[in-house]
Amino acid sequence: MTDFVRYIAHRGLHGKALPENSMAAFEAAAQKGLAVELDVRLTKDGKLVVLHDSSLMRVCGVEGEVRDFTAEQLGAFRLNGSGEGIPMFREVLKRINGRVPLLIEIKNCDHGSIEPRVRRILKSYKGSYAVQAFDPRTVLWFRLFAPSVCRGQLISTRRFGSFWEYIARVISASPIVWKYITKPDFIAADIRSLTPELVAQIRGAGMALLVWTVKDDAALDKAQALADGIIFEGDVLTKI
Repeated sequence: MTDFVRYIAHRGLHGKALPENSMAAFEAAAQKGLAVELDVRLTKDGKLVVLHDSSLMRVCGVEGEVRDFTAEQLGAFRLNGSGEGIPMFREVLKRINGRVPLLIEIKNCDHGSIEPRVRRILKSYKGSYAVQAFDPRTVLWFRLFAPSVCRGQLISTRRFGSFWEYIARVISASPIVWKYITKPDFIAADIRSLTPELVAQIRGAGMALLVWTVKDDAALDKAQALADGIIFEGDVLTKI
């Protein structure tokens, strides 16, 4: 990771008028020359869409999971009552077209199915990108089957989600896992979990460090002092 991706817009440059993970938010970031972080999920019919949550309720006000709908069905829903729809991954790649780097988070509920689909689409993409995931199996998949792709391990020791999701995240945060098994190119750490000891372990392993999600001045100061890349959102933009 280089200075080219020092600042990365979390789910695009979103705000009140621009929903997260929307084409408009991605375009706003690209126009400012900012790298874009986004999330990909599988639909019922095996297509890749860009959406963070497994549930549609928070961003679309619709009951149900992304994986229970086809891409065509999802195309009818709007994000946060706006005119923006749920983007297809292919459409985002076509729109960005290499103008800024992309940081692609692969969501974990479809291990074994989602990774080859992401790789297949990215093979023809000419722009700069990296992939990242919480699930160490996804990071390992890219190490084994697409080693040329820059890959990152997302880590957080804070508890959220189900008990088993928490356990999986604790495992993925173990230096033994990422030093000797998944061997990512970078670690993307929850800034709230970042300690001097963890920074030393990452640096000692020769890996780059990204932090997420920086939302205020205190977090920005910490991130600028410790990290190579900063995934941010909100008013932090005015300080960088």
